[in-house]
Amino acid sequence: MTRKDIVALAEVLRIHNQTADAQAEFTPNHLGVLADFYAAEYPMLNREGWIEYIAGVNRDKGSPKSVSRLKRDKKQQQNALQSLLRQLRREVGLTQKDIAEILGKPQAFVSYYETGARLLDLLELREVCEVLGISLVVFVWKFEKELLDPMLPTLST
Repeated sequence: MTRKDIVALAEVLRIHNQTADAQAEFTPNHLGVLADFYAAEYPMLNREGWIEYIAGVNRDKGSPKSVSRLKRDKKQQQNALQSLLRQLRREVGLTQKDIAEILGKPQAFVSYYETGARLLDLLELREVCEVLGISLVVFVWKFEKELLDPMLPTLST
């Protein structure tokens, strides 16, 4: 298993546990291997802290930077989302007009979601991610990384 595989697996487990409200069970072996890897690469948490983080346990107090994440208000999170969408669009060299044409929408559609005048639903966000050449999972990882801790590893598309 490569480092990239381990990072991706850990994130999938963490997201799954968050959506399942930490009810999913993984063997201690799975969590131990991932926690050992993360503790060695990112010592901001010890092995036990990483196990709790990956498993979704004690999210209110054991996750990296969870206190700052909880204190961020909705507007700050929305600003981070808008900024990430704009940044990714620029990284792939597309204009707002380019994305709008691909989506079959007016250019204002892109302008509105990048400025926060309009919120995207999940299906629309998925379509935008496809145009940007990034999976929804990787997009969410990048967004969470922005909110939680910029030191977390980067996932590729």
